[in-house]
Amino acid sequence: MITSVDDWVSYLKDINLIGGFPLVIGGLVFMLFGWRMWKVCVVLSFGALGAVLTARLAGPGPDQWFYALCGAAILGIGSYFSVKYSIMVLGGLIMSGVTFYFLGDGNMDAPILYAALSLAMCGGVAYSAINRQRVVIFVTSLIGALLLVSGMTTWLTALPGLFGTFQGLAADSTFVIPFIIIVPCVMSTFYQIAEVRRLQVDL
Repeated sequence: MITSVDDWVSYLKDINLIGGFPLVIGGLVFMLFGWRMWKVCVVLSFGALGAVLTARLAGPGPDQWFYALCGAAILGIGSYFSVKYSIMVLGGLIMSGVTFYFLGDGNMDAPILYAALSLAMCGGVAYSAINRQRVVIFVTSLIGALLLVSGMTTWLTALPGLFGTFQGLAADSTFVIPFIIIVPCVMSTFYQIAEVRRLQVDL
């Protein structure tokens, strides 16, 4: 059961090259056409979040998958019926996640870290409420970039030398992995913004 980033990385190492193709194709679909299916993207995001949270709360055991599916169904369906508010919460969660990635290394006092995470959450929610269209595009671009990078990681595992170099770079700097994800994310964001403006679509 995948309940953490480490579990996801281990899963990517275990699947073969063919298993990476669906991730790459899914990532490209979200990066190019995410704004057309943004509601599906929101539901899938909350479904994944619900599955991970309930699986971690349940702990390892024979019923872990059952609890994960229940959590995914509850959060996924709930987000669909309040999708405009869900995208605001998702924007806040992403901001909090980014903040925790750079600040949650154990060197900061817990109260200060919690305050920073709270401010990031509130800022993300507020920005999402004001610029929902941009946030929709960013979220779909980010998920597409994550899927694309995950799929390409499975291909890198077939080249131990190159994969080892990548692991070394990632271990030396906390900015390597975010940079690799941000580049396709930004490219997708600008492309989708251009498409929405060209078609004058109001999300």
